[in-house]
Amino acid sequence: MQIYELHMVYAIALSLALGMIIGLEREWRERDYEGGRRPAGVRSFGLIGLSGGVAGVIGGTYAAFPSVGLAIVLGVMSIAYWRRSHGAGFMGVTTIFAAFIAFTCGVLTSMEHTIPATAAAIVTAFILGAKERLHGFIAKLDQKEIFAALQFLLIAGVILPLAPNKSFGPFDAINPFEIWLIVVLISGLSFLGYISARLLSPKRGIIGTALLGGFVSSTAITLAFARVGKHELNLQRTLSAGIVLASSIMFTRVLLLCGLVWSPLLKQLVAPLGAMIATSIMLSVFMLRRQSQTMLDEPPVSNPLELLPALFFAGLLATIMFASRWVEASYGAEGVFVVAFASGLADVDAITLSLSRFAKDGLAIDIAASAILLATITNTVVKLALVMIAGGRKMFRTVFMALSTTILVGIIAVGLT
Repeated sequence: MQIYELHMVYAIALSLALGMIIGLEREWRERDYEGGRRPAGVRSFGLIGLSGGVAGVIGGTYAAFPSVGLAIVLGVMSIAYWRRSHGAGFMGVTTIFAAFIAFTCGVLTSMEHTIPATAAAIVTAFILGAKERLHGFIAKLDQKEIFAALQFLLIAGVILPLAPNKSFGPFDAINPFEIWLIVVLISGLSFLGYISARLLSPKRGIIGTALLGGFVSSTAITLAFARVGKHELNLQRTLSAGIVLASSIMFTRVLLLCGLVWSPLLKQLVAPLGAMIATSIMLSVFMLRRQSQTMLDEPPVSNPLELLPALFFAGLLATIMFASRWVEASYGAEGVFVVAFASGLADVDAITLSLSRFAKDGLAIDIAASAILLATITNTVVKLALVMIAGGRKMFRTVFMALSTTILVGIIAVGLT
């Protein structure tokens, strides 16, 4: 048997298998139907996939044959479902579209596109099998979350491809595509953390909220918990532990962003930030052992995916990039520390991403790492100030002991490395 014929046999066999994968889920899904009312199952879909593979082979000689075969398959499926609908009420069209995919996958296998065909069949079976989970997930969302998801698709799928991917402005400091890509990254992480917190349960623990909310904004968590602690004195220790734990997420986020933009920075930052992460987690666990976990009715973090905050972050990032370049050109690389300190008063992500990019472009790694660490420590001190203002002295003392110890451990780690 020639190699070409062996390839055709393999392609046709694969088309049969892919059709049967989809049909297996369809038959299990509608296994309660009896006799002639049972919809297309593993045998029917296997034959549909097989017919697609055969049609694709014949299409090498007669180009229109796959289209004719697809029309026949969809026509037969539509008539069958129309007849079923008269006897069993309205029937969905999901199986018809599944048949379309099964036939198309069969055609793709005979055209040597086996990987896309296999992936399409498996993903189709997964989506069909996840019906209850998908419907349950959507049922838990409200209009705010749906609109936020659409906003994310807007900034990721529409604005990002249109952004010019080249440097502009003085010092070539501004790259619109890179800035917006970072906005998409931050928004995606924030939205993921928000949705996770939103779907856990109507009431969630303080610590669970701190962990998930830390991916949105550890500063927002700090301010929200401090406000609650001022009025709920019996929760102060648990809320303080939540603030410290959210800070550990912030340190983790800095490492993650550095790794995504310029991984060599990790060698400089993994020791101090890793020590700070470990210290803050251990201290928060110690604080929790002194008081049992308590429940909050509502998450203290609002929906992070609004367009205006995303635009504000983009403007802040562009400003920091320009300021960093200007300070470096005017006062030398050490001037970057001034920008890092000022940025750390409000945000850590923007200066982390800016300096990671500049390190990739030639800024000394040790200077970039030290400036990022300075911004991180500055932002931690800001959290202490927020607790002092919003939570009162008693709560401040608890958080101060934990976060100051965390900062001290980070500084010691820098000295040792």
